Amino acid sequence: MGKTIVRATPSKKDAIKEAKQINDSLKERGIEREAYVCSVSKAYVKKLTRKGYPVADKNYAICVRNK
Repeated sequence: MGKTIVRATPSKKDAIKEAKQINDSLKERGIEREAYVCSVSKAYVKKLTRKGYPVADKNYAICVRNK
């Protein structure tokens, strides 16, 4: 089973900040899931990005899993 990726960003700091906001929102709504940050490859992000946009070498994804 693969990861459920919600969003990808080149900045780990931004990914952590957004994951925290998602966790607060999920907790507030009583949903038994949590968001966490994991690294993803440049090739994976490039596959999801429109042609012509620059993609960073290191990318971080916000993933969601059941608690």
